Amino acid sequence: MVDVFISYSRDNKVRVADIAAAVTAAGYDVWWDAELPPHRSYGDVITEKIGSAKAAIVVWSHASAQSEWVRAEADVARNQKKLVQTAIDDVMPPLPFNQIQFADLSDWNGDPAHGSWRKVLMSLEELCGREALTPPPPQPRPALAAAAPPSPGDGQTRPVEGKSSSLALTLAWALVAAAAIAIALLAWKLLQPTPGSAPSAVEGVAAPAEKPGAEMSGAADSGPAEAFTLAAVIDDPDGFTNIRSGGSTKAAIVGKILDGEKFLTYKQRGPWWRVRKADGTTGFMFRKYIRLIEGGAAASPPPPTAEPMPTGVGGSGVVLPDSSDRLLSADELGNYSALELRIARNEIFARHGLRFKDPRLRAHFSQFGWYSPTTDAVSLSPIEKANVALLKTAEDAAQ
Repeated sequence: MVDVFISYSRDNKVRVADIAAAVTAAGYDVWWDAELPPHRSYGDVITEKIGSAKAAIVVWSHASAQSEWVRAEADVARNQKKLVQTAIDDVMPPLPFNQIQFADLSDWNGDPAHGSWRKVLMSLEELCGREALTPPPPQPRPALAAAAPPSPGDGQTRPVEGKSSSLALTLAWALVAAAAIAIALLAWKLLQPTPGSAPSAVEGVAAPAEKPGAEMSGAADSGPAEAFTLAAVIDDPDGFTNIRSGGSTKAAIVGKILDGEKFLTYKQRGPWWRVRKADGTTGFMFRKYIRLIEGGAAASPPPPTAEPMPTGVGGSGVVLPDSSDRLLSADELGNYSALELRIARNEIFARHGLRFKDPRLRAHFSQFGWYSPTTDAVSLSPIEKANVALLKTAEDAAQ
């Protein structure tokens, strides 16, 4: 049984090879039809591999969107609830797959921290039942090995047998070995950190792995345990941020912070800050995703330029009154602005009484008598889930 099946158009084989390599590097067993046995029927193998895989990545492109095979494979994966959609061109998945969210990899260059690629890995973690591995950091390039002496034949002159030639050959090899050792020692010395420096804070160099809750000696601006005096939350559109063992995206993941979860940190220099969870897990987090808490409440970012909120149909604040009862189509959403589509998407949640964290959404829906905030989690119907996905896709396209 494989972990991940990849469906694609052969026109995109080079791009898909990069995706397959990245999924393999994340620790999953991958199958794509580049491995098709010559003695097996294409249809039989595809059906068998999709059925046995835990997840199926469909790579949409201009070519694959026209392929009946890719559509059929995507339909099988969707029916088996293992579909993970990606797009490598500026293209929407064809009907009916455009009603399901997809990860836009059109600008992905293999970076494991790319936002859309992180979403793909999150889906694989959920479907395959285990966390993706972090690819190991690149190792220092070894010293170039000396070229082997030419073998007899192929136009080369056979060396003269005798004591003098053997001695000369031995001396030559001794000199080559000594030079290789000197080069290796010099490279090792250059790669060592200078005294007082913090290798874990340098982008692209992984810090030594640490045990959750343990302090790491030699980290940039690290202090004693009592230095963790500032409360914070994350500000990450993905809804979670990884804690890593070192100050690098290549360092091992030692924990996660979820949206709304509080943790401790302190003022530090550089793009990576030390953080500590309530359970004692300690590590590094990218400063961009840390929002300090002031006065016991998360400090809100400066409000965006105020754009008038849509009043909806008849001033009710509802943009699409029947979006919980029928499937929407992409064609009917073309004349709405990005803000209207955002309100239309969130009014589906508002009908169920969701308490919004976004102050602007909370203020907007609180104007209307039909909105009653009662819960922090709602359960959507299949129609509502499909409409939320379609509205989000249209909203992103309108921005």
